[in-house]
Amino acid sequence: MPLELWLSFCLASLLIIVSPGPAVALLVATGVNRGRRAALAMLPGFFVGDLLAMTLSFAGVGALLMTSAELFQILKWTGAAYLLYLGIKMWREAGRLGDLQPSGTDIRLGTAKAFLVTALNPKSLAFFMAFMPQFVAPSQPLLPQLAILFSTFLVIGVLSDLAYTFLATTGGQLLSARFRRILHRTGAGSLIGASALVAAMRRP
Repeated sequence: MPLELWLSFCLASLLIIVSPGPAVALLVATGVNRGRRAALAMLPGFFVGDLLAMTLSFAGVGALLMTSAELFQILKWTGAAYLLYLGIKMWREAGRLGDLQPSGTDIRLGTAKAFLVTALNPKSLAFFMAFMPQFVAPSQPLLPQLAILFSTFLVIGVLSDLAYTFLATTGGQLLSARFRRILHRTGAGSLIGASALVAAMRRP
């Protein structure tokens, strides 16, 4: 893969990854209100969710999703319903914050929650299917290029998630309980808004 093409991919990926979305909202709200351990536990879920979405998009599932109205609708409404459920749950949690030491069950549920937020979003499959092929050189073998692109995107994603986690957990210690409740509800509102956007999605 040409170096300039890879550098362009790095820059584009960075801009996309650091843009706030439902995953960032969930991560920041968790870090501020439940602590660093709970937020860090979400990172494997985001990682595996992104890896699955990239793999499925290049395995042809992304194309199938775009051509099958039934499959698209099933995934769209499942993802929208899950984001709505998380948003409502987080909104209700805001009134009883205080326990910043989550249990082992909370940690495991956080990992699964992060995975589902990423994996159940049909936008992820459509995004990877449309985004990554632009950085593949047709004259070179495909698999080595995909390995580089996948690895690069995932590494940037992990670094971005770590940055958000440490900023949220460090800053969260300085925030009042009232402000943390507001932030938690802001994250909940972001998830509910993302649910509405997913529900409004149409096949390209």
